[in-house]
Amino acid sequence: MKKIKNILVAAVAAVALVSCSKDDKKEEKPVTPPVAPKTVAEQKVDTYTVRLQSPTGTFVMGYNEVSLSVVDAAGKEVAVEAATFTPWMDMFEGDGKGGFSKKIMHTHTCPHTALAKEGNVWHSKVLFQMKTAPSGVWFAKVTFKVGGKEYKTDRLDFTVVEQTNKALGKVRNFRVFTEGGNPKGQKHIYAVIAPEQPKVGENDLVLGIWKMQSMESFPEVEGLTVEVAVRDATGKELSTTTLSYKDKFYRGKVTYPKAGAYILAYTLKDAQGNVVQPKNDEKVDTTIATEIQF
Repeated sequence: MKKIKNILVAAVAAVALVSCSKDDKKEEKPVTPPVAPKTVAEQKVDTYTVRLQSPTGTFVMGYNEVSLSVVDAAGKEVAVEAATFTPWMDMFEGDGKGGFSKKIMHTHTCPHTALAKEGNVWHSKVLFQMKTAPSGVWFAKVTFKVGGKEYKTDRLDFTVVEQTNKALGKVRNFRVFTEGGNPKGQKHIYAVIAPEQPKVGENDLVLGIWKMQSMESFPEVEGLTVEVAVRDATGKELSTTTLSYKDKFYRGKVTYPKAGAYILAYTLKDAQGNVVQPKNDEKVDTTIATEIQF
């Protein structure tokens, strides 16, 4: 009898040991640390340095995660009580010789969200619709409050480069002409936001559409339904899907049968189901689409 009890005790201990080992393995699962932002541009403001940062250390033509932080003279990050960030682009007049002068023709902003605080860092999401070029340059107006005192800079210059991720394609635009509306048409901007790294099979597709209301205002376009035709590089239609507006973007599922090049052609419909006809700058009907590759 005593021998049987000993066997039972040993069995229970073995089960407990295996259970503990499994729990230990779960606890030891490595956690991927967040990517530290890298500085794109910075400027001294009084005794502080204000920094514009991104996960890659670069701003690209397209959708960007932008963060703003402030450090003191010793390089230590300080608590920022309030902050604002507005990106602007100076557009230059032509020089009459095929180039551009340094005379400013106009200044415009771009689609962007107000800064939101996370720790001592403030975050914004920005869609840069143009890259830095001889025709125009980007800068930011920034304010921040430290210790109850407000500081500002009216010009923190930075560079926007070409998008290199072919899976996102390029930022495009179109115009919509309505009876009694702007005779030049209402300009819109659109861009694929995700997936940044598509996979073969089903993916979550996110598309942003903004209206250029003025040089200072680029609100998101709401209330549309976007039908997407997925085509191969030859233009052959492979599948269709529908995107609906949610959380500032048009979202839905898209399937890619293999890695390669695709064309995402969009049909826009209003709340009544009527097709919204995009036109180009010459008022000619046009098809809006994004070419991607992965």
